[in-house]
Amino acid sequence: MCRYERETMVDTVPGSDKKAYYLHTTSGMDMDGLIKAIRHPNLGIRWRAALALGDIGEPAVKPLIRALKEPDQDVRWLASLAIGRIGETAIPHLVRAMFEEDPDLRWHATRILAGIGKPAIMPLIALLREDNSDIQWRSAFALSLIGKPAVDDLIRSLKDANWWVRVKAAWALGEIKDSRAVEPLIQSVNDQDWYVRWSAADALGKIGDQKAAYCLEKALKESDSYVQVPATWALGKLGSGAPVETLIQSLKNTDWYVRWGAAEALGNIGDIRALELLTTLTEDKDEYVRRAAEEAVWKIREKNGPA
Repeated sequence: MCRYERETMVDTVPGSDKKAYYLHTTSGMDMDGLIKAIRHPNLGIRWRAALALGDIGEPAVKPLIRALKEPDQDVRWLASLAIGRIGETAIPHLVRAMFEEDPDLRWHATRILAGIGKPAIMPLIALLREDNSDIQWRSAFALSLIGKPAVDDLIRSLKDANWWVRVKAAWALGEIKDSRAVEPLIQSVNDQDWYVRWSAADALGKIGDQKAAYCLEKALKESDSYVQVPATWALGKLGSGAPVETLIQSLKNTDWYVRWGAAEALGNIGDIRALELLTTLTEDKDEYVRRAAEEAVWKIREKNGPA
């Protein structure tokens, strides 16, 4: 077995009896002492103890996970730092922590997994398949923070048998904004599940690639307003490449939700062709539509000058 040695000396807080705090050991390092040290009133002691625990590796993970439950925010933060230093070998313990009842512990586990990066991608993809919605969303969030290294696996997840996996994958891809996801997301706009179609359209809007315009225009003609409205938002983010005439036609829709989304999108695009009908909608019977139309009219006039 490799000899592991570390020697650290720190003082207690000013005003108390000064005592040197030594650590000099082999693989049986005094983890209990180090865990106590990250609760010490002196920040320097807490910091060095966290670094030492991170250097120990996997044997320190379990006591550090327990430290994540501490009421002291500094202790939880330092424990997170130490686990992050341990890295890949901590992943199974962090995955188990995602199932804990304590929401703070789940949050810390989520952020640490995201910080570990690429080695955590497949465990997080697996967590997307859990039937617990909170775990699904936390995992999707962690994958979105990992970013571009997670894109290929998220794209594959758009074909998962479970609709909720496809939804979370689409959301994460929208947050990452990588152009590799555009074509797969365009295909997902035709998914059999409306929530997946909604999520894919929304993600395409966040990415903002002009290739999505034709597909989103088709989505505007869906009978389901929960698909039409994300399509309008997405088109609003595409700007001048969006099909303005189709959006203008959506202003006449009988569903207030669609009129509202179209008005907001046209305001973002700023095309003067929409001004006349939007002005009419400032007297719409629905308050949300009126507000969206008023704001859109103001944006168009600001961009183009008085009509």
